[in-house]
This record gives sequence, structure tokens and C-alpha cells, in this order.
Amino acid sequence: MAETAENIQVLICTGTGGFASGAQKVIDAFEAEFAKQGVEAKVGKRCDIKKTGCRGLCANDVLVDIVLPGQEGVTYDFVTPELVPQIVEEHILANQVVEKKKAGKYYGDFLAKQQRIIFSRCGTIDAESIEDFIAHKGFTGIQKAMTMTRDQVIEEVKRSGLRGRGGGGFPTGVKWSFCKASPGDQKFLICNADEGDPGAFMDRSLLEGTPHAIIEGMIIAAYAMGASHGIIYVRAEYPMAVRHSTIAVKQARDAGLLGENILGTGLSFDVEIIQGSGAFVCGEETALMTSIEGKRGMPRPRPPFGSEPTMTGFPLHSG
Repeated sequence: MAETAENIQVLICTGTGGFASGAQKVIDAFEAEFAKQGVEAKVGKRCDIKKTGCRGLCANDVLVDIVLPGQEGVTYDFVTPELVPQIVEEHILANQVVEKKKAGKYYGDFLAKQQRIIFSRCGTIDAESIEDFIAHKGFTGIQKAMTMTRDQVIEEVKRSGLRGRGGGGFPTGVKWSFCKASPGDQKFLICNADEGDPGAFMDRSLLEGTPHAIIEGMIIAAYAMGASHGIIYVRAEYPMAVRHSTIAVKQARDAGLLGENILGTGLSFDVEIIQGSGAFVCGEETALMTSIEGKRGMPRPRPPFGSEPTMTGFPLHSG
């Protein structure tokens, strides 16, 4: 459930599953009901409707959290536009939870057994707002990294035990150290978001729900390895992930977090988004790099590995 807030917050799941279940109609219904009831004037608080990322239980969409000032959030599931007036009148105006419409015990048990780390902000922040990401401690990792040397950052990642999540489980810090040690004046950092495994939507959900966190991680990695250019390779079949990533890159650039001499630190790093064509094989790093080069995505013999100079002459890192 969502945390407490100073204003009234309506958090609506707008991942792909949420939209497919009618999230936009629910959003429209809340906006119309707020205007009809004059809610902000009655309660003397601003009403924020946030389009959040995937909550992890798409079968119960549309999921809606109502967070009143100073209170814990209450989750409603299977919300339809017809239910919105009752939620507004009873919960938001009268401070009475609509018990019969509250998410059931199974949903609570489902969340209680999880410790969401990478997805901790999904369901809480507006995926299209860098301000909301910053308000929830976004980009604090960059601030910490910039107080450390590049080797110290890599050692920290090694100690964390962070590994690749594509099946191989290769230690991330070790791969970063390989790329840092690789020769070359220009290095490229690739975020491999081309997941082709049936039913695997981790990358999609991350880029839909918390794209700014991906950018923050890429900036930290770029600093550690000495990369100057980043690429988010995402399949074109994920239009919302592409859209939110594009918005996040622009917002980070406008905020001085991407580009030349980032925040006066001397680090220059920028990110572009390249859309894949849905080839399953491009989830493999050498095939992905071949696709980025404008060629047919086909795996290459290894060595050279992704962190070593390739036939193009540029060291590339896929992670």
C-alpha cells in the first residue's frame, strides 16, 4: 500500500495491464467527480491523481490507492468508473473506507510476502514525473557515487552481490571492472531491455513504472566504467516503455543530469533509445550489439566479449 501524503492522492495503476483493464476511464471518472463535487474546495487539500507503474497483480486491475493526509493508503481492486463516485463520497469526503470494495485478503498476503527493491517505487510515483522520482529519493545514488572513486563504486557493486537477471547471473561489478579496464577512448553502455522470453515482463514493467531509476543506474555505471554514451535497447512492442523512457531521458537532460559536464562534476554522458524489432535472439548481448550497428541481429563468436573491443573498435557493455 502507498505511504502517507500531505495532499489527497489517488494512485492508479497504469501499467500495460492497468490500461488494458480500463485505467484511463477510471482516471477520467475521478477527474470528472472531483470537478462535480468540488472536492478540493470541500477538503481544503489538493487532489493529486497519479498514473503509477505496475503493482504486480494485474489480474485485479484496475488497482487504485486512496491516500488521505496523515493516513496509510487503502487499496481498491477491480475499480470501474461506476465505483468512483462512491469512493469519492464515502472515502475521500467522509473518511469512511468502502470496506466491501477494498482489495481482499489475498492481495494483502501477496504484498506481505514480498520485499520490493527494484520495483519499490512502482505503484507510488508518477512514472512521467522526474520531480516525483526525486521526491522519493531518486538520484541520491548518483550523489553518493560522485563522492567515491570509480574503483570504489565498482567494489561497492561487487560487495552488493548484484548479478545479471537474464539467466546467467554474472556478477555486475565484475563486468563493470572488465569494461573499465578495457582499452579505448570511447566506451558505450547498453541497457539491454530486449526481453524475448514468453511471459517475462520485468524490463517492460521497470521502464513503464520507474524509467528514471534506469537512467540513474546508467549514469552511475557510466561514471564507474568511463562510458560517454548510453543506449537503451527496448523492443518496439513495448510502446508505453518506449514513451516513458523517452520522457525520462528528456527530463533528465533538461535537469542537467545527462549531457556535457553533468552538474559540474566533469562527467559527460548522454542516453539514446533504440527500438528493437522483436527478434528473440537480440536478448543475447552480441546479437543485440550487431542489431544496434544496423545489421541483422545474429550472435557473434566470443571472444571478444561485450566488455572488450569489438570489430567496430568501440568497447561495449551490455547489462
